[in-house]
Amino acid sequence: MPEKLADVPGRKRKQSPSSMQEPSSSSTSAYQQSTITDHFTSRSQSPAVLPSQPSQPKRSKANSADSSFKENMTPVTEATMFNFGTQQVPVDLTSSPASSSKSHPSSPIPSNNAKPSTPSKTLPLQRNSGARRLQVRNFRKSTKNNADGYFNTMRESLSTALTAIFDRKNIPMSLEELYRGVENICKAGKAPELFELLKTHCSDYVLDQLKPNIMQDIGEDVIHVARVVDMAWTQWEKQLSTIRSIFLYLDRSYLFSSPTRKSIEATSVSLFRIYIVESPELESKLLKGVFALFEQDRQSGGEESINSALLMSFIRMISNLGLYSSRFEPRFIEASREYYTLLAKRESQAHGLTTYIKECADQIEKEAVRCDKFHLEMSTKRELLAVLEEEMVRRKVPLLTDKKRVRGLLERGDSDSLQILYELLERVTDAGESLKPAWEAYIIEEGSKIATDKEKEVDMVQRLLDFKGTLNYIWTGPLKKNATIGFSLRESFSSFINERREGASMKDNSKPAEMIAKYVDLLLRFGAKGLPPVAGAEANFESTNDDDAVLAYRLELVIDLFRFIQGKDVFEAFYKKDLARRLLLGRSASVDAERLMLTKLKTECGAGFTNNLEAMFKDMDLSKESVISFNTSKRGMEKAQNVDLHVNILSQAAWPSYPDVQVTLPPRLAEHLEAFAEFYVAKHQGRKLTWRHALSHCVLKASFPKGNKDLLLSAFQAVVLLAFNDVGSTGILTYSHLKAASGLTDVELKRTLQSLACGKIRVLVKSPKGRDINETDKFQVNYVFTSPHIRVKINQIQLKETKEENKETHERVEKDRQYETQAAIIRIMKSRQTIRHVELVQQTIEQTKNRGTLDVGLIKQNIEKLIEKDYMERGVGDTYVYVA
Repeated sequence: MPEKLADVPGRKRKQSPSSMQEPSSSSTSAYQQSTITDHFTSRSQSPAVLPSQPSQPKRSKANSADSSFKENMTPVTEATMFNFGTQQVPVDLTSSPASSSKSHPSSPIPSNNAKPSTPSKTLPLQRNSGARRLQVRNFRKSTKNNADGYFNTMRESLSTALTAIFDRKNIPMSLEELYRGVENICKAGKAPELFELLKTHCSDYVLDQLKPNIMQDIGEDVIHVARVVDMAWTQWEKQLSTIRSIFLYLDRSYLFSSPTRKSIEATSVSLFRIYIVESPELESKLLKGVFALFEQDRQSGGEESINSALLMSFIRMISNLGLYSSRFEPRFIEASREYYTLLAKRESQAHGLTTYIKECADQIEKEAVRCDKFHLEMSTKRELLAVLEEEMVRRKVPLLTDKKRVRGLLERGDSDSLQILYELLERVTDAGESLKPAWEAYIIEEGSKIATDKEKEVDMVQRLLDFKGTLNYIWTGPLKKNATIGFSLRESFSSFINERREGASMKDNSKPAEMIAKYVDLLLRFGAKGLPPVAGAEANFESTNDDDAVLAYRLELVIDLFRFIQGKDVFEAFYKKDLARRLLLGRSASVDAERLMLTKLKTECGAGFTNNLEAMFKDMDLSKESVISFNTSKRGMEKAQNVDLHVNILSQAAWPSYPDVQVTLPPRLAEHLEAFAEFYVAKHQGRKLTWRHALSHCVLKASFPKGNKDLLLSAFQAVVLLAFNDVGSTGILTYSHLKAASGLTDVELKRTLQSLACGKIRVLVKSPKGRDINETDKFQVNYVFTSPHIRVKINQIQLKETKEENKETHERVEKDRQYETQAAIIRIMKSRQTIRHVELVQQTIEQTKNRGTLDVGLIKQNIEKLIEKDYMERGVGDTYVYVA
């Protein structure tokens, strides 16, 4: 027991709690944290000496003893640090450390030179006077007091750790201890020897253990070779990770500081690359195995397989080893080329164009996805896609653009396949130029069939519009509005529409122009509502109720066909004829549509083309003014009782010619017409009126037993019905009687009677019944006629255009064309005076191309006619001279 201290008067004694405790942890840890490396470094300052403690008042003998211990303590220097003496120092446990601890809480352990105090004997049952000093003896054998011993010890520890890592066993010491050891060795300047130690162990492991194990596990299967090497690389990466964590200080302080030294990772990777991957026994098999894995993935259709992870791991290994660009990529590209060459040959021979182009597109898409999936470099991806395009597309361009195969796609309207085909060709060449021959051949062949099909001649324009609409849809959609394809479309249409077939007449060669004019007449008479929609063209107007908008759009489509026509004079002749009929009979569906069509024609062909057409509209307006002027005149007012007269005055130069059909008008109506003729001639001196009653129509008031009706009739129908006002009590008139009363020819009379007695609306009754009119038939008024409408329109039976009339129109066009050709020749000769034959023909064709393409033979004929008329003469050689 410690001995009690005597009480000091005037001071309250307080027992220190630290008197019986160990020295404080802070002072102890200060010595424990210092390592051997702290004393290896050179010190410029003087040896450190512990600072002296401030003096304390003496309270016991222990204080004085502690003070003597402090005075005898040797300072810690670099020399004393390596003096690990083996002398056993006894520790006196009899003296009390209370005062010492109190005054020096962080005192170091006494040196070996301090003399231990002799313990005093304590009598039994006698209280101890104070704490005793404990003497501790060191029984451990000390190591050699130098850095070499520490280095050798740590070298053995690191070698043991590396062996455990390579054997995949637990390391017998802590990683922190190993790391500190590496740090101490490096700070001691032993980094090169340590790096050689590590390098030797790694090299020995790769050569003596890793490679033999790989060679033992592989077989003849190249895929298995790739799998074994990948497993070895994965294990090597794990081992390398542990090694780097231990030798991290070596890596950072010694290897990274010099660009000539390789890091631990680079050294390890180099060993694996040289001794494993680039070894003659493994390199070829390894690459073949990887290529086989890629081929399996391609054949599986890109679906997830068990080899996907192996491929991704291998690509990472090759990249980390630095062999991607030098060893892997060139051979991989070559292997892929061989694969796709065989694939293209097999697929092109086994399947049609549709299946093959879809296979090409799928392979390109999947290869791009495969490159991203397995993290191939962009250079590899570009070269792979280039190989695919070269082997499957570029080398197969003749197959992809075969006229027969492409025609099949166009006939079926296979937009998806056409788009794929265009995109494939666009990758390797000019897609427009490649598809142009097949595109033109299809358009010309199919268009010629439509233009020369006499059985479906009536539907020619509708079929051409459908054909053009389908081609436009393909051009704007799958073919992406390619300029070459668009130009070829227009040229092909112009080619077959203006094709001059051998042995065919002018009429047959000009049939498309004639049918387009008749289709326009159909549109302007009935509108576009009752016509079938144009394929691929009217999707924007199907849901609209605006009939005018639909009609205007359909007219625009027709004008698009009209642009291809070179013989526009044929179109003009038939269009003028139909326009005159619409204007005179009031059968236009829309006056605005008529004006719109006239504006479009003027824009396309110029003012000269539409002069006569505009004059026709002007005549209609002037006629209205003339009739109003007559009706307000004195004589007109006298004749206007019960008769409302309207006259259309037409200029013969602008309007087409019509046959003069004789008819006997009622006397009252004839007097009225004569009065108007006298009024007009008196107002416009030098003009003469010729009546064309075949184009006249009227409204006749009829009284039936079941009600009065207003009948809308032609002039001939009115003349026939007015004849029944003078009939006797029987009310029956024979065919011969009606013929004498009307003065009509048999053709016109039969057509008129058929419309009145055999049509849908029958105001006359024929006996005997039948649909044909005979000269022995008898007619009477249908007294039981009834209709829910007050105004009833009875259509005249329209005569179909006879072959003679059609032929006459074409002959008139041909005659006009000759006059225009002669006029063009005279203009050229007058300006040139002397010209060669070839130049004259070329310039004549150039000046008349807006009216139609001329045959060279026709030009020669007109030249001969002009020579005969003495307008020109032959000169020296192949020249012509103009005669003034």
